[in-house]
Amino acid sequence: MSSYVRRKERESFEAMMRRFNRMVIMSKTLTEAKDRRFRSKPVNKSRRRASAVRKERIKVQKQKELY
Repeated sequence: MSSYVRRKERESFEAMMRRFNRMVIMSKTLTEAKDRRFRSKPVNKSRRRASAVRKERIKVQKQKELY
């Protein structure tokens, strides 16, 4: 969806930009684009569990190195 504004009579550029930014925020165009850009694939249960085990091993190893 495209958003555009026309400059009103005797309206400053800053006011027009504020109006445009408000319109973009209200239409949620930007948030939808960000969601699409940074969407990650759903991870299955076994892969999530393996990742948790790997993180725990790294945590324990770092604790051993400190002492």
